[in-house]
Amino acid sequence: MRLLAAPNAAAVTLHCELNNTLLTKPTALMRTIVIPTDFTNEGIQVAETIIRDIDADQVRVIFTHLFHVADDIQDLLFSTYREKEYELVSGQFWRDCRSLKDAFSKKLTSIKIEFFYGNKLASLKNFLENCETDFIAYSAQYGIPKLSKSSLDALPVLKKSGYMLVDTDKIGVNALTDVEGYR
Repeated sequence: MRLLAAPNAAAVTLHCELNNTLLTKPTALMRTIVIPTDFTNEGIQVAETIIRDIDADQVRVIFTHLFHVADDIQDLLFSTYREKEYELVSGQFWRDCRSLKDAFSKKLTSIKIEFFYGNKLASLKNFLENCETDFIAYSAQYGIPKLSKSSLDALPVLKKSGYMLVDTDKIGVNALTDVEGYR
């Protein structure tokens, strides 16, 4: 008897070749969403929209910002740029993350902030793979503003990454869930 795992969005289906029967075992569906941001309220809004809309039991959110690496050897040796970037994340953004976690406590398992440093597409793909990225969420209307002169123009680079990009501006609110708006 050989069991084959067949991917399914809500369950793992095992096919038993011996007697051609299907065994279904429900599993929790975990999704990891990477959100490129400048660590303002707009990034929180993107996260909230995607968490409300996603069909998953558990969600991990990783807020990120992309920085290029300096070419100058002195900048590389004596720079403390990896420490300075965390200063760009405001206390208000951290509080908003806590509020988001509280609002979606059953669905949202973790919120992380990770910075990407690099100039090559391959290193970005490795970064996204290391984050176990399922897809990347952003707002085309807001864009992805730069934090500093060393910030990358993130959207064109992310489009080349091969990962699915979800524009949260295109996600509508179900009219039946907004009862006050219906009246």
